[in-house]
Amino acid sequence: MKLNKWVGMILCVMALSASPAIAEGTGTREEAKAMCEKAAALIKSDGVEKAVAKFQDKAGGFIDRDLYVFALDAKGNFLAHGAKPVLIGKGGLSMKDVTGFAFIQAFIDVKDTAWVDYKWPDASDNNKIKDKSTYIIRIGDNVVGVGYYK
Repeated sequence: MKLNKWVGMILCVMALSASPAIAEGTGTREEAKAMCEKAAALIKSDGVEKAVAKFQDKAGGFIDRDLYVFALDAKGNFLAHGAKPVLIGKGGLSMKDVTGFAFIQAFIDVKDTAWVDYKWPDASDNNKIKDKSTYIIRIGDNVVGVGYYK
């Protein structure tokens, strides 16, 4: 009888760990910063072209739940975007949040590293407008960023 209880508990734990609700979750501030630092290190070691290819690869380690890497050139053009690859090659300077804040301009204005706060629709929550914070790192003429919802 005791063996059946243990087997039942083990099966229950296995079922819960495979649950999409638990597996999905959302990224944290610390995870966003760490992913951005990893992306910046890759750009520095492998160059922009090789790095952006990895940023777009779902198995490349730069897309995790609602965290993803994006990269911009000095003119605000997307070099990579883990969530919306359709943006690659397009300019983002006209993008503003619901308050009118030109956050892409704020990203490319970062001189070294900075957190940039703005409001943005959360696709994982029916596009509800939420506070978002993105960690930005400048590498030469480019910036790389990863954001999380607060």
